[in-house]
Amino acid sequence: MAIILENLTKSYGETLALPPFSLRVEEGEKLCLLGPSGCGKTTLLRLLLGLEAPTGGRVLGLPDRISAVFQEDRLCPAFSALTNVTLALGRQVTKEQAARMLRELGLGEDLNKPVRELSGGMQRRVAIARSLLCPAELYVMDEPFKGLDEDTRRQVMDAVLARTEGKTLLVVTHDPEEAAYLGGRIVRM
Repeated sequence: MAIILENLTKSYGETLALPPFSLRVEEGEKLCLLGPSGCGKTTLLRLLLGLEAPTGGRVLGLPDRISAVFQEDRLCPAFSALTNVTLALGRQVTKEQAARMLRELGLGEDLNKPVRELSGGMQRRVAIARSLLCPAELYVMDEPFKGLDEDTRRQVMDAVLARTEGKTLLVVTHDPEEAAYLGGRIVRM
């Protein structure tokens, strides 16, 4: 089923955070949202995730299972990378599956370190691993590759593409090269 956004808007008092926006995302589609800071990309994702209520318009066809990578990593700093992934997913993922995913993202030697001891790029990969292991129909990612060097970014983008194959992927990025690498449709806001 397609996800349909019809004249979706969001205001905070007098401030228009998302001007009227309409979009149709087909099931299994890869889509990248590009646009300048402040144009409403993150607000749009927050509306899709149900973290905010729209001021106007509506969203139709959202699947029941959605996984997200936020701009902030939202990790528990005292817990290890492995625990951050398994804690969030409960019985849906084993420690072995989590360890395999973290290794795939280049974190093999740092699985048991508290995430506060990891670099920003390593923490980012823990957040991405957590999202990719969540059994979802829609993956929403807000600037997921920020803070990653070029080689690591390609490795992680390849993992995202492989793990979301056949699923709907919606990625916000400021980088046209990332959008092109991920393939799929590019929508400019």
